[in-house]
Amino acid sequence: MRQTVVHTGAPSFTWIDLVAPDRAELSALATEFGFHHTSVEDCLDPWRLPKHERIGDTTFVILRVFDAGCSPEASSVQETTRKIAVFYRAGLVVTVHRADLAVVQAARTRFGADVKDLCTETAVLGALFNGALDSFDAPLDQAEVVAGEFEDAVLDETKRSPNLTAIHNLKRRVNVIKRVLWQTNTVVQRLVPPQERTGAVFQDVKENAESYYFYADQLLEEINNLISIHVALSSHRTNEVMRVLTVFSAFFLPLTFIVGVYGMNFRFMPGLERWWGYPAILALMAGVCVAIALWFRKRGWLGGNPQA
Repeated sequence: MRQTVVHTGAPSFTWIDLVAPDRAELSALATEFGFHHTSVEDCLDPWRLPKHERIGDTTFVILRVFDAGCSPEASSVQETTRKIAVFYRAGLVVTVHRADLAVVQAARTRFGADVKDLCTETAVLGALFNGALDSFDAPLDQAEVVAGEFEDAVLDETKRSPNLTAIHNLKRRVNVIKRVLWQTNTVVQRLVPPQERTGAVFQDVKENAESYYFYADQLLEEINNLISIHVALSSHRTNEVMRVLTVFSAFFLPLTFIVGVYGMNFRFMPGLERWWGYPAILALMAGVCVAIALWFRKRGWLGGNPQA
């Protein structure tokens, strides 16, 4: 569907918005305005990441907008974001996208109501960039909340083991967002203001892009650190369990040996037929346990201060 959002005469400016166009519509548009065929092919490719290219007097830009309706398990660029293709030059902006996105709707509402002084290619482009960047604010905030809950679960021994599948999916999603923001930031760096007076618009977009990129980068680093802490604590807890089992084994191994020797049913064994034989063996076993306990305590394995 083709819609002329803005068309002014003095100064001349036109914004055309295409929603879910087919190849014939795009070809007709390219012929009408002289767009390069490779850029038109990029419009039809749903896998394209943010990019910037200038051919002649026309600049072609691809943006990615976070899809608020994506599945919680979605963790790829194509599953979590939607594409907006933008052609622009002096006096003309053409936007192409498959779905009617909220970012474009907001820009249409804003500039459709005021077409006097504010509606220029720079203003429209700045609104689209800022809208695309702001779409990542909510998912990053949500990811930060989930990361905080995971941190509480990792550090609180009274809680059940945290869901590693969920935190892994979160890590992949934040990594995807960081990747998109990095490429968007690269596109912003290459934008050249058509007029010096409009430089503030692009500077605002640049600061916005850098802010979201560093936010995603910091969040991803925090998630990686939490996963590392979880692995380290899990290893520590496993070592503690093995330590307790080893202590029990150290106590029972000599006792099992003594019981095994006196259970071999030989007739002539020391103290076997004496009245004090049974108490003596029990005393020996108790003495062995006490000796092992004192030795472990001296080494610091059962409390106390370890000694070299």
